[in-house]
Amino acid sequence: MRLPPAHQHVCTNNWGSLSATPASEMHAPTHRTVSVTLGQAAWALMFVAIYIALVAGVILALGLPGIIDFTPDSLLLVLLPTATAAAILAIYLHLFRRNNLTPADLGFRRFTPRLFHLLWQIPATIIVCALMQGLSLALLTLTGLDTTTAKAANDPLTDLADLPASIAVVTVLVIAVLTPLWEEVLFRGAFLDGLSRRLRPAVAIILSAALFAAVHVVPLSFPYLFTLGIALALVRRFHQNMWAPILLHAANNALVVLLALILARAAS
Repeated sequence: MRLPPAHQHVCTNNWGSLSATPASEMHAPTHRTVSVTLGQAAWALMFVAIYIALVAGVILALGLPGIIDFTPDSLLLVLLPTATAAAILAIYLHLFRRNNLTPADLGFRRFTPRLFHLLWQIPATIIVCALMQGLSLALLTLTGLDTTTAKAANDPLTDLADLPASIAVVTVLVIAVLTPLWEEVLFRGAFLDGLSRRLRPAVAIILSAALFAAVHVVPLSFPYLFTLGIALALVRRFHQNMWAPILLHAANNALVVLLALILARAAS
């Protein structure tokens, strides 16, 4: 019997016949497919909360006895970057390293022309989120709730009103660049994948958006955050690229913070 050449591999196709595949194709690198489980996502979220609580506890322990005399500006300048760094460290240690994951496993891909769809997806998302937020506040007002006072009491961005320019820049950079990065890895990378393993896509999207909105602990902003969470998940699925929801999230955060600062300074 005549053997096939050494540079070819004999394989059987679906019809039982033999076909020759070049050795170069046999050894071509393939990207492994890894799906994060819901348990892995929950584990990472737990440690994000623990790490942030530890950072806040240390700062509180230094500030209350007067070991460090924090002013509101210096407290924000210390707390915001350190809490963000703690969240990123927790995700690296307890999601990536613990489960031997790479960025590609959670959906980070090369930039492609398809990402240009974000040029309309970003403004469309922000407009829809704003409409949903406005509608919810209007409905609450009809029930007799003073949403103006409640919103001021529940919105953490009101604390940024009188910041010096340097601290304001650092705040915007952290909220608009670093926060979207780790939040998208956790919620659209880990939780959306974990929920999608067990549930239908629509249910997974809704639950991941609800969790995303709930962890921000701003009740009156829940409609905006929930709508944003759904849009981020849809963009993630549309592009199949984690950079898409990160860019959308970053644009949203930058716009929200800048508007809050502009309105606060105009009112003062």
